[in-house]
Amino acid sequence: MPSDTPTARPTRHAVAAALRRADGLVFAVKRPDEPGEELPGIWGLPAVTLLDGETPEEGVRRLGAEKLSVELTPLRPLAEGEQQREGYILHMTVYEASPTGEPMLPPRTAETTSTLYVDAGWLPVEAFRAAADQGSLCCKLFLALSPKPPEAP
Repeated sequence: MPSDTPTARPTRHAVAAALRRADGLVFAVKRPDEPGEELPGIWGLPAVTLLDGETPEEGVRRLGAEKLSVELTPLRPLAEGEQQREGYILHMTVYEASPTGEPMLPPRTAETTSTLYVDAGWLPVEAFRAAADQGSLCCKLFLALSPKPPEAP
């Protein structure tokens, strides 16, 4: 007999890192613009899906090592939220993090299994608005924390 109750969707836990310089710029990464990619071609915060048994702080450190070629120190959680995605629920925590050295993208290798970014750089906070408008949960959470620039008269 068919059930009217929706099937439970799995939850994927992820962390994003907000790296902010003294001049207010934030480190941003560009996702690949390839078929099958979620949020293709957008600029956003670097993020990883947590592995089984991995703490959010461990995830931030792994993010630095695997995706940014730098050691990241998680400083504090800034925000968290959930979003319905195709086939799962995304639970995202955005961490303030501090890099040791300058973040840079690692080369893609045959062993690469996670999403590697295609470009990176330091951008103003408002540069994350387009990604938030396209559905990026980490960018929505991050922008909710950041003061909006003053409106032009």
